[in-house]
Amino acid sequence: MLEFNGDITDFFFQEIKKKGKYTLEKIGSKIVIIPREEEPYYKPIIQINDIERLKIELQNYRTTLLNFYNSQNCFADYQDLSYFFNNILFGMTNSDATDLESYINKKNQFFYHDPFVFLDKEKKIYQKDNVSIFVKRHQELPGYESPYIITFHLELNKTTYYLPLIKYAVDQNKICNLFTIQFGRNRINKVQDDDYKSTINIMNKGIKKYRNVSPSFVLSLRLFLDLLKEVQINKIVVPDFLFCKYRNYYKSRTVTKSDNILERILNEFLILLKRMEYQFPDFKIENYPNEIDSYTHIKIDTPKKKRELL
Repeated sequence: MLEFNGDITDFFFQEIKKKGKYTLEKIGSKIVIIPREEEPYYKPIIQINDIERLKIELQNYRTTLLNFYNSQNCFADYQDLSYFFNNILFGMTNSDATDLESYINKKNQFFYHDPFVFLDKEKKIYQKDNVSIFVKRHQELPGYESPYIITFHLELNKTTYYLPLIKYAVDQNKICNLFTIQFGRNRINKVQDDDYKSTINIMNKGIKKYRNVSPSFVLSLRLFLDLLKEVQINKIVVPDFLFCKYRNYYKSRTVTKSDNILERILNEFLILLKRMEYQFPDFKIENYPNEIDSYTHIKIDTPKKKRELL
């Protein structure tokens, strides 16, 4: 299913031109990958600096995919090598796009440097009175931003409530890439139950700013931060915009409508991060997108006093 004919870089170029509808240009010693005319506003122009290194990184990435996914026997029919190669380009920020070879190398690292292997079996991480919280690491579907996701659920009065899940990945420098915090697929969320609301709203106690942020998202991210601390990770980066995440909204009736939807989604995520900084003294936003690259940079410090969660 991940087979190809001939040179892997030739196959890569053919498939991104055919299925991704990119064009290629050579500028000096560099190759530039350009989105079709109507898409550069949403997709970055991508630069290849070293064609021989690109070949090595593509070969390594294919080997990783074969080892990871074939052993899990979870491919869908459409998930061939072409699918993964095009997804690489769909999941890049503007700063990633200046060095395709390094970005593929980072994507490859995500499979090998995950620190949460010990969460493959569900673990209770919180217990107080009648409230219990559990965490588990799951393998993500092929082609998404990360090979793994973290899920949390809360048990209250013998009822299970699913909290927002976390899509993340960790590179070889022990930097956590935080992609998404969202309610999970195919899960029943009883978020209107009075017991749940009264428990989860404790996260808002004493909070005067950013109260429009859902306390369930605050709780999931707080739990995830504590897990990162447990494995000695204190740096997080959040990508500004990824076409693969937001392509469902691309040209939603009009470009203006699409822009408004995307701006609202990105702002909601940023407001969540600002709420975390406001509420928790160990959470510090050090840089916003476009200050040094296309990421929000966050540092997790060790607080002087531990805050009671619920």
